Amino acid sequence: MHIKKLEISGFKSFVDRTVIHFDHDVIGIVGPNGCGKSNIVDAIRWCMGEQSAKHLRGRAMSDVIFAGSQSRGPHGMAEVTITFDNSDREAAQTLPLEYRDWSDIAVTRRLYRDGTSEYLVNKTQVRLKDITDLFLGTGVGTKAYSIIEQGKIGMIVSARAEDRRLLIEEAAGITKYKARRKQAEQKMDQTRQNLLRVGDIVSEIERSLASLKRQAAKAERYVSYRKELDELVLHEASHKLLELTVRAQVDLNALESATEQEQQSRAALDAREAGLEAQRQAAHSAEERAEAAHTASFRADNDVRMHEAELERAREKMLELDERRRAALAEEQELRAKLEELAAERESLVEVLEAAEDEESRGEEATRVELEQLDELRVAQQEAERSASELKRQAAEAQAAVAGAEATLAGHARRVGEMAQREGRLREEDDRLGLEVEDIETRRAALAEQIDELRSGKLTSAERRDELDVSLKELREKAVGLDRSVDTAKNELSQKRNRLRALEELAARHEGVGQGPKALMATNDPCIVGLVADRFEAPKELTAAFAGVLGEKLEWVVVDDMERGRALLADLAAKNKGRATLVPSSPRYVAGRAASVPSFEPELAARVGGRLVDRIDYLPSDAALAESLFGDVLVGDDDETASAVLAAGWYGRVVTLSGTVHGADGSLTGGAGDKVAAGMLEQKREMRELHEAVAERDTVVSALLAEQQETRLRLTETSVALDRARNEAHQGELALVTVEKDLRRAEEQLASVQRRLVTVRTEIAELSDKLAAAAKEQTDAETVLEEGRAKKEACAERAVEADEVASTWRDQVTRQQSVVTERKISLAQLKERATSVRQTVERLGKSVDEMRARSERLEGEQIECALLAGQAAARMLHHRTELVVSIAIARDAAMELAEARDALEGLRAELSSVELDLRELRRAVEAATERLRTHQTNLATLEIQRQHLLDGVRERFRGLELPTVVGDYHKRPPVDEAHRARITELGELLERMGPVNLEAVREHAEAEERFGYYSTQKADLEQALSDLEQAILQMNRETKRLFREAYDAINARFKVLFPKMFRGGQAELRLTNPDDLLETGIEILAQPPGKKLSSIELMSGGEKALTAVSLIFAIFQFKPSPFCILDEVDAPLDEANVTRYNEAIRSMTASSQFILITHIKRTMQSVDVLYGVTMQEPGVSKLVSVKINETAEARSRTKAASAEEATQSTEAAAVA
Repeated sequence: MHIKKLEISGFKSFVDRTVIHFDHDVIGIVGPNGCGKSNIVDAIRWCMGEQSAKHLRGRAMSDVIFAGSQSRGPHGMAEVTITFDNSDREAAQTLPLEYRDWSDIAVTRRLYRDGTSEYLVNKTQVRLKDITDLFLGTGVGTKAYSIIEQGKIGMIVSARAEDRRLLIEEAAGITKYKARRKQAEQKMDQTRQNLLRVGDIVSEIERSLASLKRQAAKAERYVSYRKELDELVLHEASHKLLELTVRAQVDLNALESATEQEQQSRAALDAREAGLEAQRQAAHSAEERAEAAHTASFRADNDVRMHEAELERAREKMLELDERRRAALAEEQELRAKLEELAAERESLVEVLEAAEDEESRGEEATRVELEQLDELRVAQQEAERSASELKRQAAEAQAAVAGAEATLAGHARRVGEMAQREGRLREEDDRLGLEVEDIETRRAALAEQIDELRSGKLTSAERRDELDVSLKELREKAVGLDRSVDTAKNELSQKRNRLRALEELAARHEGVGQGPKALMATNDPCIVGLVADRFEAPKELTAAFAGVLGEKLEWVVVDDMERGRALLADLAAKNKGRATLVPSSPRYVAGRAASVPSFEPELAARVGGRLVDRIDYLPSDAALAESLFGDVLVGDDDETASAVLAAGWYGRVVTLSGTVHGADGSLTGGAGDKVAAGMLEQKREMRELHEAVAERDTVVSALLAEQQETRLRLTETSVALDRARNEAHQGELALVTVEKDLRRAEEQLASVQRRLVTVRTEIAELSDKLAAAAKEQTDAETVLEEGRAKKEACAERAVEADEVASTWRDQVTRQQSVVTERKISLAQLKERATSVRQTVERLGKSVDEMRARSERLEGEQIECALLAGQAAARMLHHRTELVVSIAIARDAAMELAEARDALEGLRAELSSVELDLRELRRAVEAATERLRTHQTNLATLEIQRQHLLDGVRERFRGLELPTVVGDYHKRPPVDEAHRARITELGELLERMGPVNLEAVREHAEAEERFGYYSTQKADLEQALSDLEQAILQMNRETKRLFREAYDAINARFKVLFPKMFRGGQAELRLTNPDDLLETGIEILAQPPGKKLSSIELMSGGEKALTAVSLIFAIFQFKPSPFCILDEVDAPLDEANVTRYNEAIRSMTASSQFILITHIKRTMQSVDVLYGVTMQEPGVSKLVSVKINETAEARSRTKAASAEEATQSTEAAAVA
């Protein structure tokens, strides 16, 4: 599952979409510091699910989104896609089932500015867990050994032994078991919490079952009494309904008689009103006729005014049209004059245009002739210039020869001078080297003395380091012990808090309390103080006694406003939610106030525990309530003591420690029925104790945490001191190594100086010979110089003459060129003038056409004005005729209006006389109606009483219709006093029964069902807990086995690889705690060649890096990761180690793909493909790729060929 390609967009400095193809064995990434190389590694880690912004070199996860640069704005999203090759069928079987059949797996991660994040596999959205599961156990992941970041290679050897274990775990493939074990442990914690809650619920239900059984029996008696009472009430209601029916029939007959009289009076009134209505219709008709006459008169006046207005508008229109016609005629005459002027101007311009075109033709011919002459002059000029150039070249060659001879002479003189100076310097150096030999001898002696001092200081540092090691070990053991103590205290605190939370939930739900009190408590009414059980707390030894005294009274509801309490009870009854007993918080009658404890004999007094009210805890505000409920109760040890106390003159009650209550009247209450009451009291007491225990454990945990923090601080300080001591020892080692190196360097320098002294003396002898040979060379060079100067002067004179001839031709060409230029300018002016005249002619033609069109439109407008004037004159004539007619109509309408008004006044006088007669008739009708209304009111009253009776029965008997059962009771005797007395008696019986939980039968059945259900749940949880423990044990066994196998195999490979990488030496891995394979750390013991076996902390940076590389490669040999990213791992290595490092990488390419980020040239030369990261634009990274190894093939093609060969081999074997 190697990487085929990486696509980056908007991630850090890669703002543009960048695709990197990784389909080779070894890929290199290079570039200057800060160009974005490590951002490629961050992109791969981030895409594979990295959740720590710190590991991505940022403060927040939004830092991975491109933040903008000088030339670009910030990006809104970061997206990275890694495409893996999944063609290896064997490796694919280790992946989750849903990914095994894919040939390529593309993992994508997106992050938006608003914090929204997405994960996709092959463009299908998935969860982060799916990404983690995909890479789990493959050696690939955010915390696996496949990615070694910049500067982190040294941390592998300097890390804690426990942290180094993670590398072996990933190689062993047990990280997935650790993840599953963690999930299983979390499930176990949840299961234990659930088991604790279910156990509490089972206990509470078990305690409430007995109480519910007793309440169910009481409910059955209540139902029997209620049934008898309902039968008697229905008997009484039936007879009452019959009585109301008879009275209603009597009133109905009287109503019929009154209705008949009222109808006769109303008929006479209706007849008289009908005559009145006819007169009113006549008056109405007269009003309508007068109104119509008025409307006609008004309309005629409007017609007169309208015709007058139309005449005025027609006159104005005639004047306007006449004005328009005159204006059009004047404009037409003006246009005709302009047309004549434009035509004359156009003809003159045409003649000018023809003359300009002739002149243009002549100018073109003259220009052509001048150009031919210019070409001939240019040919002659070029010939003259070639001759001059040849002569100049010969002069230049002569000049070069002269310069060469002069340079030779100057160089010869310079060399002679240099050799002389060199001889002098060498003689000086000879003297200096002699002095330097003496100085080196002195320094070598001083360095030998310094080495002795450093070796002595090394022993002192080792002793100090050993002391700190012992102290650190003791502090670590103490820290581990404190960690365990803190965990134990936290677990105890968590258990108590969970138990307290479960009890508070039960108390909030009022488990075990009757339906009525529970419903009242659920109202949260301000007047409700709480249950009696909530107001008092008994000591553990008096729980049974207190429960026996109060019993069901513990469920009584305490209120501070009895009037409001009665309203709540009424609401409880209306909603049929059970019964409840209310008690005031300050009762008027207090039982124990008048009673005083008599003096008993000493023997009896020793067995009497005093008044119960003095041994119960409660608030001062509840003192009166306590006295009222159990102020007359004494506590005795047993029944014999209680009997003796009563016999001694105590007039109250006595309760034994077992809960038996002895009454002063001889009554005795006891047995085993008070478990619910005792459970309620026990629950309250346990809640108080748990509150105290939680506060106490909180204090203990805080103290332990403070001590733990102090120990950790001391541990850190000791660790820092040890690190400082180690660092000082390391610095001492380095100083010793440095001084030893200085000593060796001094000895080497002495030998080098002596060798140099011999060389200097040899060079002095050689220089003397060279100075003698230089004199002859100088004479030869002077002869060559004289010959060159003579040739140079001759060539220079001929070149001057040739230049003069060429200059003459150049002047002629220049003059001819000026003539041609003037001709061209003149010709251009002629063409421009002709073009201008041509455009003017065209413009005049267009203007003439436009004026002619405008003239035609003006003629049409004059005709239109004449036509409209004729139409306006016709309308004026029409409106004059209509005006005369309208005036006549208006005069007739005014006369008709006066006649209609006179008729209307007469009809109104007659109508007033008839209305006086109607008033008397109406009074008679109203009297009859009043008698009718009285009878209707009586009937309505009886109907209301009847309806009230029916509603009462319907409400009391849940929708029963009384008329349907009257037949069952009408033959029975009428209701008498005995009947009513029995109803009263039954009501009192029901009242004395107190609160009755009518749902107790159902609640008892439900409680038994819940008890069975939760008991089954408890058993299932216990079984699940056992299964999880077994699964964890199995995972631990498998983890130990895999870890041991991986550790042994990697250790063996590490022992072999280390000497190869170092060319000698030895190294091994060692377990810090071999007995605990689940938690043991791993130490690295290494001895480079030529050194003693010592702490790895004393190794140099290069040695640490090479040791870490050896360990990583050993892990890769055991469990090859599909790919490996090494970010500047080779930086601390020298050239020889880099070569071995690259050879080791190349040897593992058959099973793994390597991506190397480097600055080392030798590493760059060893890769197949090299990517260069540049930052041409500030803040924006770009890629450039170069194929270094031309023979390297893509991994996908190589694997495909291997797979094909394997298939062919299999087929051949099958055929054979």
